[in-house]
Amino acid sequence: MKLLWLCNLAPGKVKEKLTGNAASGGLWVDHVLSGLRQRGLTIRILCPGKGDRGALDGQCGFATFREGLPYKYLPELEAFFESELREFQPDVIHIWGTEYGHTLAMVNAAQKLGLLDHTAVSIQGLCSVYAGHYAEGVPYGVQRASTFRDLVRQDNILQQQKKFALRGKLETEALEKTRHVIGRTDWDKACTARINPGATYHFCNETLREPFYEGQWRYESCRKHRIFASSCAYPVKGFHYLLEAFAEVVKDYPDATLAVPGKSFLTADKLRQTGYQKYLAALAKQYGVAEKIEFLSSLSAEQMKAAFLEANAFVLPSTIENSPNSLGEAMLLGVPCAASDVGGVSNLLDSPSEGFVYQSTAPYMLAHYLKGIFAMEEEAASLGQAARAHALRTHDPENNLNTLLAIYSGLA
Repeated sequence: MKLLWLCNLAPGKVKEKLTGNAASGGLWVDHVLSGLRQRGLTIRILCPGKGDRGALDGQCGFATFREGLPYKYLPELEAFFESELREFQPDVIHIWGTEYGHTLAMVNAAQKLGLLDHTAVSIQGLCSVYAGHYAEGVPYGVQRASTFRDLVRQDNILQQQKKFALRGKLETEALEKTRHVIGRTDWDKACTARINPGATYHFCNETLREPFYEGQWRYESCRKHRIFASSCAYPVKGFHYLLEAFAEVVKDYPDATLAVPGKSFLTADKLRQTGYQKYLAALAKQYGVAEKIEFLSSLSAEQMKAAFLEANAFVLPSTIENSPNSLGEAMLLGVPCAASDVGGVSNLLDSPSEGFVYQSTAPYMLAHYLKGIFAMEEEAASLGQAARAHALRTHDPENNLNTLLAIYSGLA
């Protein structure tokens, strides 16, 4: 079988080939790619980059393309993809994600060549839906305000939300033409059915990054009362809600700490500070928790794994998600979890037997569950063990690979 992949990011092995350096953990699709290569498929990968071409071996080649703003359509990409399809002549086209204009370009190219019946689009996030949840819980005055950086880039929170909506229009146009969708949650099935009720929905769970399948959380070796969240980058990640919850936790657990990857929003360069960073910094100071937040910079997969295992609890406070990989990774490691009940989260985590799911706009409930996890002490391991068992089924590499191959066979 000849399989063409269109990816939002360069897989780790492609980056390694281009740079000569070993990839620092790679992407979750690397795990899937490894399995497919072992099954003998001929694969061509297309992904954003500088226009390079090459091969991982005689079985797997790649080409990168220059991509502009994610919310603007580039007709030249459609022509590039059409050329690639004519040259490679794939049996199956698999488009990973809908969030960028290149998805519509590939769908259009496949349509021109009569290949839509052999094309599947995997749902990751959905910008058309995310736009409506983008700034939940952020005061309107903060949304419309701009830092120096925001003014220069025309990129305050409201403008970011509008850009998501523009990406959503491209996404919707692509899905309206798509005949086959691959998803894994009630949420993505419902959302794609609203856009294109005629598309065939194929269920396939995700396989996550390889390092998270080994190792297990232990209460005795974690940092007591330490909370770990995977991102504070933009409002959808809900870190503003987490800060409010954390302030409540600290009242009962004064030694509590909060860790998050990324650069500090407390010491951000004023010329480069985003409006959301400024808001988070103000909240942290208002709640008196600024000195209790630890910023872990950019983390490789192994470093991320260490951060999970070091925490007493993992939190997903997002305003919207589909099936967040960070939650899956925490569950695979058996870390006690609390997650907002958004998108497809309830398909991943059964509450309260495996962890806690709470209303996303109720940070007081998040605080309640975090204090409950801390109070459980070593008994919290029972939550983690149940979550791990569930995650090992959801993210089983062999089962998911076989499911994906069956989908491909049906499309070929």
